Amino acid sequence: MAEPKLENHDLRPTTEAARTWTWVHYAALWVGMAHCVPTWLMAGSMIALGLTWWQVIGLMAVGNLIVLVPVVLNSHPGTKYGIPFPVLARASFGTHGANIPALFRGLIAVGWFGIQVHIGGGALFSLLEYVVPGLGGLNRTELFGQGLGHWLSFLAFLWLNLIVLRHGMERLKRFELWAAPLVLVFAIALCFWSVQAAGGLGPVVQATGHTPPEPWKLVTGGLMAVIGFWSTLALNAPDFSRFAKSQRDQTLGQALGLPTTMVAFSVLAVFTTSATAVLYGKVMWDPLEIVRHIPSPPLAALSLVIILIATVSVNVPANLVSPAYDFSNLAPRKIDMWRGALITAALATVIMPWRLMATAATYVTGWLGTSADLLGPVAGILIADYWIFRRTELSVDDLYREDGAYRYTAGYNGRAIVALALALVVSQLGRWLEPMRWLTDIGWITGFVVGGLIYLALQRPRALQPNLERA
Repeated sequence: MAEPKLENHDLRPTTEAARTWTWVHYAALWVGMAHCVPTWLMAGSMIALGLTWWQVIGLMAVGNLIVLVPVVLNSHPGTKYGIPFPVLARASFGTHGANIPALFRGLIAVGWFGIQVHIGGGALFSLLEYVVPGLGGLNRTELFGQGLGHWLSFLAFLWLNLIVLRHGMERLKRFELWAAPLVLVFAIALCFWSVQAAGGLGPVVQATGHTPPEPWKLVTGGLMAVIGFWSTLALNAPDFSRFAKSQRDQTLGQALGLPTTMVAFSVLAVFTTSATAVLYGKVMWDPLEIVRHIPSPPLAALSLVIILIATVSVNVPANLVSPAYDFSNLAPRKIDMWRGALITAALATVIMPWRLMATAATYVTGWLGTSADLLGPVAGILIADYWIFRRTELSVDDLYREDGAYRYTAGYNGRAIVALALALVVSQLGRWLEPMRWLTDIGWITGFVVGGLIYLALQRPRALQPNLERA
């Protein structure tokens, strides 16, 4: 029997009636999440930092193929058992210890949610300026590094995201189906316009790319940024795969949707960003800045509307649904998914996300790199536990019981916590020991491998004990 402290209606396994998502819905979900302003910013910022167009596209392809592996592997238990990420984490970390990785993942998602709301709020304010000229005067009053006008649009767009979530997962599924293609059409149109205005592909591909100091460090940093971009989704993939009709649907849809659309969208971002160097004499890595330079006000306004749709289509499923589950898992009796979403919204405001994307370097090596370093070990432990140690077999009833197979010691699996801590230390050794710098340069991979191996080494002796003792 499930314990009230460990479950509520949002954390319970999905019913057969709720499993309606086909491979088309998962492909559309990834198209909607990949075709967004932060993807554009990531590709554009790497151009701004000095990488060539072909290096950026190559990093996008390799990085997304790497991160697809944990996404699909962690999706499997969601589809098989209908459980979300925080519940899955109970198998390896314990019924209460699961709050540790859930909190890691939830706080990173809060940062992403805030970044997306800041982007959407900026687009909303720019759109309103076309309707109410002189509105920009509000920004003369500044608070915590942001003008009053941008504060108001930030809060308005924040509430819009909450309204979309309030309408439920089925509405979100339908929203993704029509929003994703619309965004792609906009990106293609913007790319063709900018490249044509710059005189064609020839001048564009020659306009950017230089030899930065320590180029390999920039390449590895870019690769970790790409992986870090989806490091949160690599963990909470069960939050969506639990609605799949079959394993084939979640696997096929995600394999088709993630790497292909990320690379395609990055190509558009890379050439558009490079074109700005020809058109304006500087690299504009922010699409909002590019849109403001479109000579036709009606076309610019339409572009801003599409950016708003793109931001909502990725922000709600990727950065609001998941932390809402995570915070709900902290206190299931008191926090449901909606209250978890309100906590996410409040924290996303407090962190002042505009500071996370102040420059291209802050965004790529700061925010994206840190996300990858923190979440790599968690992904390694989850996959090692489910696929190798347990061979995909879980006791669903025990995941919701305090005295079940996943109780460990007072609800905490010390072996998983030790593996997590050691993996984080090893992945950061290069910050203090220069010969170990390469471990830190590939922090997500280091944490993923080390976390998984240490967990298996510590957990393996338990495999010889009876099932209820193994946990």
